[in-house]
Amino acid sequence: MKKILLMSLFLLSTLLHEAMAQDRTVTGRVTEAASNQGLPGVTVLVQGTQVGTSTDVNGNYSIKVPASGTTLVFSFIGYTTIERPVGNATAINVSLGTDAKALNEVVVIGAGGIERQVKEQGYKTTQVTSQELTQGRSPNVATGLTGKVAGLQINAVSSGLNPNVRVVLRGNRSMTGNNQALIVIDNVIVPSEILGNLNPEDIENISVLTGASGAALYGSAASNGAIIITTKKGRKGSTDVRVAHTTTLEQVSFSPKLQNTFGSGYAEGIQGYVPYENQQYGPAFDGSMVQIGKPLADGSIQTVPYSARNDKYDFWETGVQNQTDFSLSSGTEKSTFFISGQRYAATGTTPGDEYKRVALRANASTSITEKLKLNISTSYTQNDYDITTATSAVYDNLLNTPAHIPLLNYSDWQTDPFANPNGYYNEYYQNPYFAIDNNRRDEQNNYLLGNVELKYAPLNWLDFTYRVGLTNRNYSRKDWQDVFTYTDYTHSISASKNNVAGAVYDEMSYNRQLTSEFQTQFTKDLNDFNFRLILGNQTIINNYKGISTTGTGLVNPGLFNISNRVGEAVPAEGNYLRRDIGVYADFTVGFRDYLFVHATGRNDWTSILAKENRSFFYPAVDIAFTATEAIPALKDNPILSSLKLRGALSKVGQVNLGSTSSGIGGAFGTYALLPTFTPSAGFPFGSLTGYSAGNTLVSPNLEPEFTKGYEFGADFSLLNNAIDGAVTYYFTSTTNQTVVAGVSSATGYTGFRTNTGEVTNKGIETVLHYSPINTENFGLTFGGNYTYNKGEVVSISSDLPRINLSTGASGQVYAAAGNLFPVLIGSDYLRDTEGRIIVDRTTGLPSIDPDQKVLGNTEPLHRLGLNFEFRFLKNFRLTSLF
Repeated sequence: MKKILLMSLFLLSTLLHEAMAQDRTVTGRVTEAASNQGLPGVTVLVQGTQVGTSTDVNGNYSIKVPASGTTLVFSFIGYTTIERPVGNATAINVSLGTDAKALNEVVVIGAGGIERQVKEQGYKTTQVTSQELTQGRSPNVATGLTGKVAGLQINAVSSGLNPNVRVVLRGNRSMTGNNQALIVIDNVIVPSEILGNLNPEDIENISVLTGASGAALYGSAASNGAIIITTKKGRKGSTDVRVAHTTTLEQVSFSPKLQNTFGSGYAEGIQGYVPYENQQYGPAFDGSMVQIGKPLADGSIQTVPYSARNDKYDFWETGVQNQTDFSLSSGTEKSTFFISGQRYAATGTTPGDEYKRVALRANASTSITEKLKLNISTSYTQNDYDITTATSAVYDNLLNTPAHIPLLNYSDWQTDPFANPNGYYNEYYQNPYFAIDNNRRDEQNNYLLGNVELKYAPLNWLDFTYRVGLTNRNYSRKDWQDVFTYTDYTHSISASKNNVAGAVYDEMSYNRQLTSEFQTQFTKDLNDFNFRLILGNQTIINNYKGISTTGTGLVNPGLFNISNRVGEAVPAEGNYLRRDIGVYADFTVGFRDYLFVHATGRNDWTSILAKENRSFFYPAVDIAFTATEAIPALKDNPILSSLKLRGALSKVGQVNLGSTSSGIGGAFGTYALLPTFTPSAGFPFGSLTGYSAGNTLVSPNLEPEFTKGYEFGADFSLLNNAIDGAVTYYFTSTTNQTVVAGVSSATGYTGFRTNTGEVTNKGIETVLHYSPINTENFGLTFGGNYTYNKGEVVSISSDLPRINLSTGASGQVYAAAGNLFPVLIGSDYLRDTEGRIIVDRTTGLPSIDPDQKVLGNTEPLHRLGLNFEFRFLKNFRLTSLF
């Protein structure tokens, strides 16, 4: 009996052991190494078996490991495969890093909303993720891209809060037309100013198509490349709530170096002190007490130490930006949604300037049936500005303020007699605090974007896509200058101080763009080949209306109403409509998944050209060859992990007939073929109305500007993907430049708009990153991008050696034949053969050259962006960008 019991216990323990071994369950979480966020859809496989599972939307998994299973294999497209021994573990967490070789399989959104694998693209593209865009907490999408993309140049074209930016890819191509990249949001073309009014937190990723080859499918709108933005969507089976707040401080980065040795005085060489002068040719500072300004009516006058102060630099304040973001996303197997909101409030470096922005977004998608899918994207942005219109005048004032003047004491100009315009020390310049308060702008700029997309796939080789997008901008603005009347005493001692009559300007406008697009896609695999053909049609309608009125000479101070004026108001109105229709074809042939030939062709018709010239066609072709997949000797190479060679040719056109921006006179190039007439005040006499014709005659055969170009390059990774990079060489030639050439005054006109001239751009773009450490808990990556671009004006016309592109002071921007484009031309000193400045023997001052000289180019030949990232303890990242 005892033997039977022992045998039974032995058999029972053996069976329990086997059952436990067979039923062992391992759980864990898979995260992305760079962000430490869960990776959904990762394959988890027991090595040597068919047992496997995949991670959920949060990166979690659970798998039953058989007794024979010793190793788990974690794999995901675009990431390095990792193996982990099971041992006795019941929980295994892993972190996957990117794999440059596998990234060739990643699908990205290209021109026209077409999904392509990276290895298919025969032209240079750059992907910017949401994390890369927002890690510096930039409130503006454009500034968030600065320094991150080779070939991309971003410049602020206005100062102050939420400045407008100019986005240029691979240099300026047109001498007088638009040179900015096309902006596309969720596959719909939008005006470029949207880029500064889009919440960066709403963006999933950005594809930058640097050249015209990749963007040729968009036609004339993409002659300068394209920036394709995809906003966030909800995830199936996951609900995420996110709240964040960011506070940023801003200061003036640098100021011009000014002398701080001499004070007020205007007579060169004499160095006599003048207490009310802004010029600084007076005696050297000695610390003594001196008077400034002129006596007040009661005889009092200011006395200050005659020594340098920092007031002109400390005048600018520290700007404070507060940004609060909220988002909610969720989804089921059939539908997803994403909603977000942002409130952004900022004070500027100019005293008294304020800006507020509220942004709302709602994105949704649903599978109506297995073959029919609906995507909806909407956003609303409201911008409110309370700013001064005198910032540039104030800056000029500060430059012309002697260093011993106590500027910071003059903020209370309403009650301080020495800060009040009547008693302000300077005879020629206003108190900057008064100028800021007396010249204001209240502006509201609201954007509504909507996009509806339907996708229907009746067969596995055929699908249809239709999308319609609306961009609507409503704009209102009031500028005002209050009245100020100087006292009789001030007039008696200061002839330069004139009364301020006051003025008010009101403007309201709307700008609407409607985009409609239909695509049909055919796909077919045949032995070693795969084919894809896409046919499409696109219609874009731009409609603008603006009304403004100006009144000068206010009757009642402080009342900024157009009816509160002296004399007649000056009204203006603009109404513009433009239509563009395009048809296109996109054809791709792939061979064994390592060689791809891709061609596009598009024909556009535009309403703003003459009927015989409004149709024009442009093609593009590119080729991509992944050598490490095609050549056996390069496969599994320990040094060369991945190598793709690429090349592209393209031709694209751009209609250049005037402004493409909104605002009074923003005509989208409309009504530019014939001279227009404008009312002329007081002509011919009395109350009769008269009109004057424009001064420019237009060629009846005006055509688009055409850009032909090519590029070739390589994408590579080395040392098991520790090093990855890219290099590209490109060349473009833009002919048929639309310029205003000279014409005989006997015609009654001063200029003749015609097609003539050529601009070329050539350059190199390089990207290189090195990751010496890439583990689950630690990661180190550093590298950067370098761009060289040389733009030149090859020719203009026989009677026009250069074109003035700006107005104002003696130094101006030009397009000059035989020079870099654009260049700065202005006055310079006379120099001898060794480059030394020639000094006038009589005055002792430098001699001015009577002929204007090229002072330099306004676009940099070289641009460098450096970045660094250190990841540690899974949840912490330290990044920098230079």
